[in-house]
This record gives sequence, structure tokens and C-alpha cells, in this order.
Amino acid sequence: MRILGLVGSQRKDGNSYLILKEALEGFEAEMEIIQLAEVNVKWCDACGLCKSTMRCVIEDDVEFIFNKMKEADVVIISTPRYLPIPSKFMALIERIGALYHYYSETDPNFKFPLEGKPFGLLVVSAGGGRQALEALKELAFQVIHCWRMKLVTVDSYPYLGVLAKGEEVGEVLEDEGAIDQARKLIKKLMI
Repeated sequence: MRILGLVGSQRKDGNSYLILKEALEGFEAEMEIIQLAEVNVKWCDACGLCKSTMRCVIEDDVEFIFNKMKEADVVIISTPRYLPIPSKFMALIERIGALYHYYSETDPNFKFPLEGKPFGLLVVSAGGGRQALEALKELAFQVIHCWRMKLVTVDSYPYLGVLAKGEEVGEVLEDEGAIDQARKLIKKLMI
């Protein structure tokens, strides 16, 4: 079992990374965490050159991340609540989604490499509540719509994923309920 964690924060080793790392501890699986704070992701310019190759011509780390996603059995995304999600993560969604969009214009019957791949979601915010829920809903929609992946939900509110609370770096590790819920989500992803 290969688990890929994607951390959408621009802050290296911040709360989104810390809760994911903590939740993954103790599982018997091959794991890797990619922090977007450590990689180069540029915006899509909608050139359409990926139409015939399903490879983007922009030189950055998106192809590396996409390959890691294809190799993984499951993906777990941990991101802070911004307005509503971090722009660098949105750029990654757009770039990989463009590969699907443009290639499907040439072959509407092809199966996108991420289609049906299970994923789970963690959203960290300072205050939690409604704003974090909005980020969770937006993130779920974008990944399902643009990457064609299959959302694995949690068994309690907010069902779409895990909401964690933490403002200062490390504070999220005090949210034992969210860590427990994240571990339960990882167990479901591994089934």
C-alpha cells in the first residue's frame, strides 16, 4: 500500500503538515508527504499543448507530483483554510485537471490515470466552524471534478473530511479529536 500525502500550505512544516504526519504514524504502508511549500507549481496558461501528449510543457514540479499521485494507491490531502483554499494548491488542481480536460477532447473514451483513485481530506483553520467547512466543500468539489478521484468520507460530521483547529504552529496537535478522526479516515483509505 502506497499512501501519498499532499500538503497544500505555503508554510513548510506548519499545522497542515503536522496533523498529517501525526495521523500517519503507526500505519504499515509506504508513505510519502509532499509539501507544496517545497516545490515549484506555476499557473496553467491554457495553451492546450498537452492535448496530444497529456504532458504539460511548463517546466516546474507538477509532472513530478502527478507521477507520485499515479504511483500511489491512495492520496490524503491536508491543507489550511485560506479563501477558501491556498492558491498554490488551486494551481496544482488546475494544472493536473487541464491534462484531463485537453486530452479528453482528443479521446473522450480514455481513462484518466487518477480516475477513481481514493482520496481523503483534512482542513486546518484557526477558528474551525463554517469557514473551514466551506474550504472542505470547495476542495472536495475541485478534486472530484478536476482530477476525477473518489472521495472517501468520514463517519461523522462534517462527513466530507476532517476539520482540525490550530492557529499557532503545533497547536493542531492539541486537537486530539481531529487526529483520531484523521486516523480513522486513513484506515478507511487503506481498505
